[in-house]
Amino acid sequence: MTALLRIALIAALSVAPCLAQTGTVTFYTPGNSVKSTAAGLLPRSQQPFTGWLFDGSQPLAHVQPGRFMTFHLKPGAHSFTVPWHSTQPGKEPLVINVEGGFQHCIRLSAKMTNLEVFPFQWLNSEIKEVPCQQAQSEAAHMKPIDIKRVDPAARTELGPAAAFPGDSQPH
Repeated sequence: MTALLRIALIAALSVAPCLAQTGTVTFYTPGNSVKSTAAGLLPRSQQPFTGWLFDGSQPLAHVQPGRFMTFHLKPGAHSFTVPWHSTQPGKEPLVINVEGGFQHCIRLSAKMTNLEVFPFQWLNSEIKEVPCQQAQSEAAHMKPIDIKRVDPAARTELGPAAAFPGDSQPH
């Protein structure tokens, strides 16, 4: 019994430093709703984002509306992009200094412009860091991303959250 207790203690102590060495970054995009569909008829509106999320040149996931994903990333500067209709990193990055033990929340959306003179729509992506308390209120009902939508190279960094994480850090 003592050996089992020692093993459990060693396991617990070895996991804690690993988690403290990473920062938590949660990405989410609103889902399609009656309100977003109706807003799509306006000259300008904000819509759910669908497309690839990148950290530098590394694809993280193919994002779908109404989903969230939490990654545990190494501390340091990270350059996130969400290019519209591209499988390559975007040109307008959101650079965040990820700190070990801290949480960041990032909303992904699409900006739609309707030109009423011509039947034409123009879409552009938007990536924005928001207070995690705000993100929690906007995304508490969302489901986690399907693992098959996460790039295989990024799956080890994906957190196992079944529900949108609470605001554990004031970041």
